[in-house]
Formats: sequence, C-alpha cells, structure tokens
Amino acid sequence: MSFHRSFITRALDWYRRQNLDPRLVEPWPSVPEPIRRAPCYDQGAEGRILYQPGTFRSSDELGRFIESSGVHGCIHQEAAVLYGDDEINDLDIAPQNTVFYNIHGMIDRWWRNWEGLGRFREGMPYWSGTFLDAAGEVLRYESESGSWWLGRTESFKGEERVEWGAVGDSSAFGEIADGRPFRIWDTDRDGRLEIVFRQPETGEWWEGSLRTGRLEWSRIILERIGEPIQRDDSLRASPLRKRKIST
Repeated sequence: MSFHRSFITRALDWYRRQNLDPRLVEPWPSVPEPIRRAPCYDQGAEGRILYQPGTFRSSDELGRFIESSGVHGCIHQEAAVLYGDDEINDLDIAPQNTVFYNIHGMIDRWWRNWEGLGRFREGMPYWSGTFLDAAGEVLRYESESGSWWLGRTESFKGEERVEWGAVGDSSAFGEIADGRPFRIWDTDRDGRLEIVFRQPETGEWWEGSLRTGRLEWSRIILERIGEPIQRDDSLRASPLRKRKIST
C-alpha cells in the first residue's frame, strides 16, 4: 500500500504541474452502482473494507485482500465497460487514464480509513482531510473528555502553523474508542468527512458533521442496497448506505 500511495502522489503532482483539470482525477467517493451490481463484484468484501477495517492486521493484509477478493480487478474490468475504454482494464497503460486515479484515489481513502482506526485504538486518534472547508484539516479526539478538536493551517508572519479549536464533544455517547463500529468517511458525497459510529447499548447509528463549524450529531439508519438493514445484522453482511432520520 505504501508503494501504491507513493505512485499516486507522484503521478498527481506531475498532473497538477501541467495545469490540468484536477476535477478529472478526484477520487470516487464510492464505487459506482453499475460496477457494484456486476456479477464479479464482491459486495461482502467491500463491506469488510469499508466497515470492518479493524479486521486487517496490517496495511499489507488490507492490500492483499483488496486484490485477492477480486474487488480491484472487477472495478477496473467494469469501469472499462462503463466508460467504453478498454485501456482502463489494461494495468500496463491504465495509469495514462484519469479514471485510474478516480479508482486508486478511492482505494487510498480506504487505506486512510484503516490508518485512522489504528491510531484511534493506539491512543493517537486523529484524521486528516476536509471536515469543514479546507483540505488538510486535522480532526482530533480526546478520549478523557470526549472532546473533538479541529486543526487548520493558518499563515502567521510568513509561516504556516496549525491552529486548534474545540468543535464539540461526544461525551453523551460514552467512550467512542471502546471497540464499537466506527468510521470517518464522506457519507453524503459533499466532499466533507463525517464521523459515523454505532452506539453499543441501543444499536443505533449516529453521524457527526462539522458543516456549521460545530459538531452536530444526527441519528441515521443504515440500509442494505434495496432493503432496510435489521438491527441485529452484522456489518459483515453487505455494503451499507445511510439516510438520516429525525431525532
């Protein structure tokens, strides 16, 4: 996975230096539905990658699973069909196609999700990305107080530094780092990351969003594609999507 990230980073650095349209190489927020519905696509494997990253003991194990489960190969195969471009399924020349970076930027986000969960369990819970309105923001969780802090890069006398501000707390939900299903992800595809977790006592799912600059918590329902998910279902079952409900 380290080589994967290094390659993507170098390629995108070159792409940006050419003043090409960055929107064409943005990571997919999720696998397109026509690909997910393809016979070759293992939705159960996708569910493990997205919602049970803690079951992978290392990034290498995660990378091997993405490959051995057929998820990676199927995405390329079906993307070639979807876009009518056979080059996408030829890994020798696929990096010349912008869709390659849509796919592999998404896969790098899968890895970042795994990395964030590892730091969470090791007592170093922080995640980088866009939570409010800027890339490279850092969200930090303090387990003792249940407080959440947002770090943003600011310029001061010609130098850049990270300014931290408290943005809310989750103390009403208890200790978040207690092994409950948890994820930092862009759940609604608006380019901003949200906090998602399941409350152990009730089985309810909650989402924390920073759209207003303060953490706002909303109860949500996760559904299977096409049918509601039952309360006692395991996350191993299948990929999920969410919808908000009134609280």
